[in-house]
Amino acid sequence: MGIWDKLKHEFIDIIEWTDDSPNIMVHRFERYQNEIKMGAKLTVREGQVAVVVNEGQLGKGQIADVFQPGMYELNTQNMPI
Repeated sequence: MGIWDKLKHEFIDIIEWTDDSPNIMVHRFERYQNEIKMGAKLTVREGQVAVVVNEGQLGKGQIADVFQPGMYELNTQNMPI
């Protein structure tokens, strides 16, 4: 990964799933070093739910939060918690 890849993740963090394929039930977002920055913007569309999982694995982790449709600003230093 080049320096530009690292830097582009430092400025603004917007999390939004825009694919409306009917055959996708779950999608895991890859984040640089598994971090969601403080102040990140989360957009959850109608018909979607965002689930934040501690340690990033449903089988091993713990559900930290669930977001219903809407726009959110994530106010933690890092997520997952």
